[in-house]
Amino acid sequence: MNKTNSRTLPHTAAGILALALTAAALLPKAADADNMVAIASDAVTPHPGASLVGPTQALRQITVALALLPRDPQGAANFVVRVGTPGDSLYHKYLSPAEYAQKFGPSAASYAAVLAWAQAHKLTPGEAFAGRTVLPLTGTAAAFEAAFGVTFHDYTRPNGETFYAADQAAKLPVGIASVISGVVGLNSYSHFRPLLRRAPQTAHPNGEGTGPGSAFSASDLRTAYSIPPQFFNTGTQRLGVFEQGGFTPSDVTTYLAKMKITPPQIQVREVDGYTGVVDDPDVELEAVLDIDMQLAVNPAAKAIFVYEDGTDSFQVALLDSLAAMASDKTVQSISISYGQDEALQGTTAIAAENTVLTQLAAQGQAVFVSAGDSGAFGDEAPSLNVADPASQPLVTSVGGTSLYTGAKEAYAGEDVWNDIGLGAGATGGGVSSVWAIPSYQLSYGSPVTIFNGGSGTYRNVPDVAAVANPFTGVAVYSAINGGWVTVGGTSVGAPIWAGLYSLANAASEGLGEGPLGFANPRLYSLGGGLQYFYPDFNDILDGNNGSATLYGNPGFTAGYFYDNTTGFGTFNGNSLILDLSLFTIVTSYNPPPLPGIPSAVATASSMTLSWKPAKGDLAYLIYVELTNAEHTPLPPKLVKVDTVTFSGLTPSTTYEVQVVPLAAGGANHQAPHIYVTTAK
Repeated sequence: MNKTNSRTLPHTAAGILALALTAAALLPKAADADNMVAIASDAVTPHPGASLVGPTQALRQITVALALLPRDPQGAANFVVRVGTPGDSLYHKYLSPAEYAQKFGPSAASYAAVLAWAQAHKLTPGEAFAGRTVLPLTGTAAAFEAAFGVTFHDYTRPNGETFYAADQAAKLPVGIASVISGVVGLNSYSHFRPLLRRAPQTAHPNGEGTGPGSAFSASDLRTAYSIPPQFFNTGTQRLGVFEQGGFTPSDVTTYLAKMKITPPQIQVREVDGYTGVVDDPDVELEAVLDIDMQLAVNPAAKAIFVYEDGTDSFQVALLDSLAAMASDKTVQSISISYGQDEALQGTTAIAAENTVLTQLAAQGQAVFVSAGDSGAFGDEAPSLNVADPASQPLVTSVGGTSLYTGAKEAYAGEDVWNDIGLGAGATGGGVSSVWAIPSYQLSYGSPVTIFNGGSGTYRNVPDVAAVANPFTGVAVYSAINGGWVTVGGTSVGAPIWAGLYSLANAASEGLGEGPLGFANPRLYSLGGGLQYFYPDFNDILDGNNGSATLYGNPGFTAGYFYDNTTGFGTFNGNSLILDLSLFTIVTSYNPPPLPGIPSAVATASSMTLSWKPAKGDLAYLIYVELTNAEHTPLPPKLVKVDTVTFSGLTPSTTYEVQVVPLAAGGANHQAPHIYVTTAK
């Protein structure tokens, strides 16, 4: 395991001088001392049930994050749409962090002015992120009180934990305020917010999984969800996770050894100077769960980067870690298994996150987020709530199911995860109170989200789902938590989907098309035609995420098509990966030419197919299916060569084979079928 310390952006001496001269014009003058204006700040008033303790100690260290105004937010939003639209001249022309800063980020002069103002007020800047959209600041409570015109007090939460909060919104000089959109971190009401659930001792009563404790193992998940091996060995798939604390690397290696997975590079990226210490058992369990699930789905991943910030409040840690992911542009597929109600997160933090998520989408980086573990209610039952960042329009929100398997872990069905009555949680899902309905949730101007009680006006969550019920949970290893643990929660689903998307990314890159980028436009294009693309999704039809008994509200109910408990449902990995990756190359309706009829050489347990390629074919999709309908079809193969071998076949068995050519015009399914019988 490697560690990467916090980095700052390189500056030349000439560049610093030029920025300083330009920034001087923005710095507040003496005459501005009385010309202070309030700035949007995250929730600063005490929360219900909190008790006042007294003034915060003057020397207490506090970290806040300043959100800087982008120079062209509408232009950035338009770019995100165009870069993900096939046929557009900007399609897949993702930006580098420097290019994004130049086109859409705050100006270098504005950033320098804010930096100089902060240092003049004895506030220490944190990392310099490439997009210039976020500036972390650390200092004493006294320094922030003087700089922001606030007073901090300590409070006690109903559960006995303490937090600090400012008495009012921050006030800044007009010149500085003009380039700041908000101040995040003026309270520490929320710290650790992992979305996982430990399984009771009665989990897996029927021994559904083959992992420790009869929980689902890595191979169980790949079997149940029909997840194929990575199609192309691109060596480029780097996944990312956000964590609010450190983890024990040997826990991950223990899991990987048990699951027979070759360990990849695991790189710890310390954000805001965090030391990586393991300081919370739930966060440690969350971290190893996230890493384990990504690798369970894609064992061929090149590396996983763990972005850690366990010192700061949840709002600040999340915002700064997202900014670091965007600044580095190292990972293509990201999972976040943390969240809290939109009202608790606050609109200032939510808006700042969205600015950074826009940068990630413009750079081709996809984000998958757990939808929450408290059903339709969040932390405020019986009121309906959804969680941030899962409700953000530029993330893929992942709900939760109960997964059932049959012989040899074959998929047997799913329903909505809801154990509220047992005190064991339920999948998050509902309607945002912040975000308008995004364009991808509309089909020809009509919302696809209204058929099961969803909104036609506001953002609906989740988008998709995966296993989450702790009673049908997954096995992970965490020594600090007692060794092998069965875990559930939507924390399981987000990294599973990030791992799956990395497989689709590898297929797309192997076809020469680059990373897929933000997932939702593609997922809704496929899910919106569920009747045509049904093999891509397991549509979840039973259950709800509320409780009429406890709260007088059943929440949202599952049903055909989209619903606010599991979105479009879980996935059939073989089918969805192919449709996601092939979606990128369909730019016309001219099918590619057919290759020569394949020939086959078969043994008792294998067959080798070869064919004459046709000019203009980009790749070939090979289907080998058993003619006996009682058997499960073999996973298809996607290749760029003209010879391929299938092994592990059954003697004296007839297989139906088709070699389908692929090109920019799509696929040509007119390719002839041949039949191959293995030897005795």
